[in-house]
Amino acid sequence: MVIYKTNFIKTSVAIFYMFFCSIAFAQNPILKGLGVSDPHVRVFQDTIYLYSGHDANPKDKTWVMKDWRVFSSTDLRHWSLQGTISPKDNYMDDNSTDCWASDAATRNGKYYFYFSDRKRGVGVMSASSPTGNFKDALGKPLVAPMHDPTILIDDDVEKTPYLIYGDKEGGGFHITKLNDDMISIAETPKPIQINGEAWENAPHWMDKNYLFKHKDWYYLSWGRDYAVSKNIYGPYQCFGGVGKGYNLNEFAHGSFFKWKGQFYHIWCYYINKGYKFRESIITYCHIDDSGKIVTDTNFLDQHFSNGVGQYNASWEKIEAEWFYEKSSTIEKIGSEKDGFVLSNIKDKDWVRFANLTFDKAYQKLIVNSSFKGKKGTLEIRTKSPKGKCIGKLELTAKNQSKVFQKRELKIDHGISKEDVYVVFKSTENSVLQLDWIKFIQ
Repeated sequence: MVIYKTNFIKTSVAIFYMFFCSIAFAQNPILKGLGVSDPHVRVFQDTIYLYSGHDANPKDKTWVMKDWRVFSSTDLRHWSLQGTISPKDNYMDDNSTDCWASDAATRNGKYYFYFSDRKRGVGVMSASSPTGNFKDALGKPLVAPMHDPTILIDDDVEKTPYLIYGDKEGGGFHITKLNDDMISIAETPKPIQINGEAWENAPHWMDKNYLFKHKDWYYLSWGRDYAVSKNIYGPYQCFGGVGKGYNLNEFAHGSFFKWKGQFYHIWCYYINKGYKFRESIITYCHIDDSGKIVTDTNFLDQHFSNGVGQYNASWEKIEAEWFYEKSSTIEKIGSEKDGFVLSNIKDKDWVRFANLTFDKAYQKLIVNSSFKGKKGTLEIRTKSPKGKCIGKLELTAKNQSKVFQKRELKIDHGISKEDVYVVFKSTENSVLQLDWIKFIQ
C-alpha cells in the first residue's frame, strides 16, 4: 500500500506538471518557473511560436540546457507546450547539455530549426510542421565555429534568406546568404562591421544577436543595444539602447516580433545572481519617428503582472499604442519623450483591445483624441467592428483641433470580459488621432 500510494503521488505530480507546462496564462514573466531562455518568436500562419532554450534547474551554477522547446499561442495569453527538440535527433551527443540559442524559419512548405551546439557551431534541422518533429538536415554543422543564429528573410523579390551568428571575441557577428534549400550557405560568411561606443564597450564575449528590417533599415541588436544600416552586410552604426530597467542589459537575450499590426519585444534575464536559470518577459515595443527602438517599460511599470494582450477597465488609462490589433493603414507615431499615438485613422478604421475586463459597471468613457474634418462618429463596439454598439460620440467641424482633447461619452455595458473596438466613421478626408481611453463609473 505504501508503494502504491507513493507511485500514485508521483503520477499525480507528473500529470499536474504536464498540464502546467502545456498551458500557461498571460503574465510576466511568461511561463514562469520553466527556465524559458534565449526566446525567439516567429509567426507562422497567424500563430505565434516561441522557440526557447531550457535552463534545467534554478540551482544550476553553470548552463545546463538539455533540449529546446516550442510553445505556441494564438492570443498572447495562453501558451501551450507543443513539444521538445532533442539533441539526440541531430549531430550533437544524446546527453548534451549544450543546447544554446536557436531560431526558426519557413520556406517552400517546410520548417527549419537552427540551433547552437554551445560555441562549436550552428546546425539545422527540418520538419513539415513548425512544431516538429525536427530531424537533422545535414548530420554536421551548417557553419562552424560560433553560435547563436538569427534568420532574416528579406523583403526583396527573391525573399533572400540570411543567417547571422557569432560573438565579439570570435571576430564579431557574421552573416551569410543561404541557398533556397535553407540548409546550405550561398557564400563565404562575412564579419559584420559595427561602429560606435556601444559595440566598442560591449563585453568581449558579447553574443546573441537579433536582426530585423523596418522600412529601409536593418536593425542589429545585442543585449540592450543595437545598430542600424541600410545594407544588410553593414557597416552598422550604433543607435542606442532599446530601453532601461527590467534587466535590459548585456545578458538580455531576446528577439522582436510583429503580430496583428503590433510590435513586441521578448527577452530573458537571470532570476538570481550566480545561478544559470532564466525567465522571459514580453512588452509592447515601438519604433519612433526618428527610427529609434523604444521598449515599452512604461507598460511594465504599470502592468507587469498583467502581461500583454489583455486589459482592464479599472486602469488609469489604456494607451492607444498598447492596442491588440488595428486596421492596416493606421500608423503609430511619436517618441519616448512625447509619447505615442495612433494616427491616420480614417473612415471604417478600428482599434481592438482584446480581453478587456469590466470589473465594475462603467457608465462613461473618456477619449483623448484629435479630429480633423467636417463630420465623424466614434463608436465603441464589442466582439467585432460591427458588433454591439455600447457608446457613440459625434464629431463635427467645431470639434477640429490640432491638439488632443478629452471628450466624454456614455457607455452601456455590464460586468464581463469583452473584445472592445474603437471604430471611426466619417465623411471623406476626415482623420482622427487617438492617444488613450479611460473608463469611469
